[in-house]
Amino acid sequence: MLDFSALKLVKNNNDSFVGIRKSSSGKEFEFCLPYGFDDFPDGDFNAIKNFFFSMYRTFKKFEKDNLASARFKHNTETYQQAQDQTTLTAGGITLQTQEGDTCVLYSKITMIERILEAYDDLAINSIQKKIRRTDEIDYSQIHRYLERATYLDNDVIYIDTMDLPRPTIHYESTDLINLYCYILDEIVQQLQEDVPDNVKARLADIQFLSQNFKDSYLTANQSIFDQDTFDETISILKETFDAIDRNTYYKDVDYWQLYEAIEAFLYGELNPNDLDGEFWGMHGFPLVWEDMCSTFFFKRYRQQILYSDSDIILSDYFNPDRNSPEQNRVANLNVAGHWIYTKQSEVLSPTEDRYFQWYEFFAIELDLSPAIHVYENEEHSNFKQRGQNKFCRYSRPDLILQDQDISSKIEIYDFKYVPFDFYALNRRSEKFKDDVTKQIMYEFAIQKYYNVSSSYFFLPYFFKSDQQIGHLYGEKGSPIRKEGKATGIYVYKADFLLIQKTYLEESIL
Repeated sequence: MLDFSALKLVKNNNDSFVGIRKSSSGKEFEFCLPYGFDDFPDGDFNAIKNFFFSMYRTFKKFEKDNLASARFKHNTETYQQAQDQTTLTAGGITLQTQEGDTCVLYSKITMIERILEAYDDLAINSIQKKIRRTDEIDYSQIHRYLERATYLDNDVIYIDTMDLPRPTIHYESTDLINLYCYILDEIVQQLQEDVPDNVKARLADIQFLSQNFKDSYLTANQSIFDQDTFDETISILKETFDAIDRNTYYKDVDYWQLYEAIEAFLYGELNPNDLDGEFWGMHGFPLVWEDMCSTFFFKRYRQQILYSDSDIILSDYFNPDRNSPEQNRVANLNVAGHWIYTKQSEVLSPTEDRYFQWYEFFAIELDLSPAIHVYENEEHSNFKQRGQNKFCRYSRPDLILQDQDISSKIEIYDFKYVPFDFYALNRRSEKFKDDVTKQIMYEFAIQKYYNVSSSYFFLPYFFKSDQQIGHLYGEKGSPIRKEGKATGIYVYKADFLLIQKTYLEESIL
């Protein structure tokens, strides 16, 4: 069983891994938190538990949304070997974007996955009708049990037990089923019912059988995931589980299916001595952060979005520009093999009878044809006659948002996954230079036609529950300076938990 109090929290990890993995000492497991979680409470059982389950749901949603999409290429173990790449773990899924960005997703936690996957209506119903050892005696069947009988001095035989069918009625089950449903119900509550459809469809039945177990073995306040009763509850479950197994005479495939799932949950542990360094989580978390942010803005500010470098899935979205089964994806235009979301601008093209699409503002063109530029008289320049030998590349900001009150004002967002003080402390790094240069270029491309009111690097940040934030979705930080001059770009502390909550709402609609 996963003991949240035993996990060592790691803040501001040096790589892009978020999740649980073996510590460098090899003696314990550490929970690597996202950047910006400096104020996350240490040693708080409930805070760690709640964040673990929310990240568990986040990774499952990311995997479900992207595993079968054209956005990612799924690198199987065979593919990795063919490319002379190292397969990190049999449980890891390697995904690679069209741009070459790679992430490795470790989404399986055996203790939880086995419980969720073991649910089977037919298996549970069949166990209820199986033969069990019973103290009842069917005298018409005595001749079948003479070899088990005890012969007394007065020629009387004594039979202790018989193997007879046990009649059942609706909602009556074996103790094994009650125990299984109790564990399953506890997990479902922590996942806020964000579970497989077959489990979700039978929640009422699961809760009924779970309550049967609680009434028989536990007090009202005991729970697997409660800080105060965790140890005592697990101890009772283990004792009950062992007693059930000792007293169950007939064990078939259905029995063992539930037995093994319960055993993995109760007795499975994180083992630092296993070969896998990564137990659960994700390398390449920036890709998850980008999807979280894009989902947040499309859910909250959809009408204001002018451009987005995103192809996320929204349950309430219908895209007429896409074919089934991709009509819930937001991107509406494929540019050079890359799907983006773009609206039509209010700017007329100087060469064609149409309005520019927003993505066209970010085109970088190179024409190798010779041309004449007359500085004092533009009419004599012949740049417009070129185009036969032109190359075009489109830069892609993460999000362009129209001001809610003034339509001519534009906000630029780039979703970054770095520590909050990165842009203050690493001004000589290549990443700092590249990020700032691109952001300034985005602003330059727009400002001829629109007023750029805000330009943000959007970073994850953990706000305490009682902490006041200065904006709808976070807090505006200090302006970034380059070579002593203000760039007009601000670092923005984005409320991670708020954005994550909006992201996960898509999983339970």
